[in-house]
Amino acid sequence: MKRAIKCICLLSLCVLAFALAGCGASKDNELLERKTQAVEKDMMTFAVDLEKYRGLSDAQVKEYLNTIESYKRSNQITEDQAKVNEDIIKDWHEIEGDLGKFQDYGEFEFDSAGKTYTATLNLKYANRDAKLVYVISKKDFTVTGANIEMIYTLGEKMSKAGLNTVTGILIVFFMLVFMCVVIYAFNIIAYIQEKYNRKKEQTKIEITSLEGSDDSEEKEVDDKELIAVIAAAIAAATNQSTDDFVVRSIRRRS
Repeated sequence: MKRAIKCICLLSLCVLAFALAGCGASKDNELLERKTQAVEKDMMTFAVDLEKYRGLSDAQVKEYLNTIESYKRSNQITEDQAKVNEDIIKDWHEIEGDLGKFQDYGEFEFDSAGKTYTATLNLKYANRDAKLVYVISKKDFTVTGANIEMIYTLGEKMSKAGLNTVTGILIVFFMLVFMCVVIYAFNIIAYIQEKYNRKKEQTKIEITSLEGSDDSEEKEVDDKELIAVIAAAIAAATNQSTDDFVVRSIRRRS
């Protein structure tokens, strides 16, 4: 009997714990729902406010960005707020000319991933739809990033992907052609260098041969002078003319 009472008490405690957890989860869900609705309203208001910045020149956009920087330096806004405003105005300045006039709001999506929430509000314009995206921190529910971008159709996405593919193939092809040209140029350089070395070696051989012929001629001239001196000495010793005899050879003895 006591064991049955203990089991009933334990079961009651488990049911109470689950009920409290359910209440806590229900309250958290209600809080998140209210915050989500507040984010959606804020994004709608922001989308309308963006119309005030339509048609700005590059100089005006630069002035606006400088103003944001001055607010950040004076601590009137946080660094995250400054970055969000700068990113949004840059994106808007790039695409607002292609969107046309604002017409209506589209679907709103709120997703959770990791440590952040992602809120997406579709916007309908006269020429093309766009989407406003907020990145929200789960820690304090502040916006840490934002951007606005055009929504492309499937055909446009496929066309853009095909263009990127063709561009990548062409880049690879031209790089291969360039590498082939560089490799072929190395062969030409080696051929020119070899031809230059061969010509240099031939010139060296010709110079060496020329120097050798000069030595032979010089040696031959020296021998003729020596023969003339010996012939004159013999003629003087024998009282004969140099025409009466011929010196045929000269032998040197060490």
